[in-house]
Amino acid sequence: MKISILIFIVFGLFLAAGATGHTQGRIEAVIIDHTCTEISQIPAAWVDSVQSLLKLHYAHTSHGGQLLTGLVYIEADDSKYSFVYEDNNLPVEEGAFCIFNGQQSETYITPELYWATSVGMDRTRTVLSANPDINISMWSWCTQPDSYSQEQMQGYLDSMSVLEEEYPNVTFVYMTGNAQNTGSSGYNRYLRNEEIRQYCLANNRVLYDFADLDSWWYNPATELWEHNTYDYGGTDVPVEHEQFNGNESGHTTIESCIQKGRAVWWMTALLAGWDYGIIADAFAIPANSLSLSQNQPNPFNPTTTIRYYLPQRSHVGLEIYNVSGHMVIRLCRGIEEEGFYSVDWNGQGPCGESVASGVYFYRLQAGKGTITKKMILLR
Repeated sequence: MKISILIFIVFGLFLAAGATGHTQGRIEAVIIDHTCTEISQIPAAWVDSVQSLLKLHYAHTSHGGQLLTGLVYIEADDSKYSFVYEDNNLPVEEGAFCIFNGQQSETYITPELYWATSVGMDRTRTVLSANPDINISMWSWCTQPDSYSQEQMQGYLDSMSVLEEEYPNVTFVYMTGNAQNTGSSGYNRYLRNEEIRQYCLANNRVLYDFADLDSWWYNPATELWEHNTYDYGGTDVPVEHEQFNGNESGHTTIESCIQKGRAVWWMTALLAGWDYGIIADAFAIPANSLSLSQNQPNPFNPTTTIRYYLPQRSHVGLEIYNVSGHMVIRLCRGIEEEGFYSVDWNGQGPCGESVASGVYFYRLQAGKGTITKKMILLR
């Protein structure tokens, strides 16, 4: 016997077996770079999900303002990408992606006002504690990586880790520094940015790669991406593409801002639960393979059905997790014989309490095999 299913090669979020809030519920890093800018590939339903599910706290200096400028131009071109931001406040607007801009009383946010001092950390805590609907927080560099030491950059990584531990329901997005300077400053920035990238890859974090988005430009005439670098002691150092040299907004061109805004939509769609990948329809799996079907219906309210197949007698566990990697409920656990099984979940926790709308993961463990898939509860 063979079973036909859909195989998803997922780019975005996964749930690790035994994951904790320390990995923020992922078994892979999420790297947002120039390959994440073709937003026409994002299904409209996932744009809607961003607008209904996600609330962003965004702290930045002038360079970071490029992202907001890009979002403004994207929305002006297509109202589907509706968003709204307010300084020092989380706006509420149905059908729009809502952004808290800055901290409680500041809008130009240096490292000292977000993560580099105890005062800055407390300012970040104040925003997140006073606005429990916020589920993403990110801070953008100015030119600090151009002169930072390795130890100073480690301080940034350490502070972000502390915030992650304190706010397990918030996804903290790491960022690289802009790629505008050349010479020794540009090379130092390159090293510090690599420090951030390697940390995110090793620790399964979300990275918005600002420097990568600076240095790559899509040439519509050739339909190819062009990468701009300069030589420093035999090293090709990425630098802002000359197409983006300008000062139309945030020290760059509007075109560069739009590219960065597109990357924001791609990132948030992934964080909302969109799986971007290759789909092979009706791919046949041998009957001796463990399989887990997509829950139906999905999205669901209030009940959904999960089906799976065991190729042999196994010790089975089926559990639901939230996006922070915390278990919501265990649906079944014990020895089961070979065969097909069906389990319903009513969107409730172990005490009968209703869980909130959002993205959840269901994980099947049987013998030595583990499969995880994503579901969406919309109340």
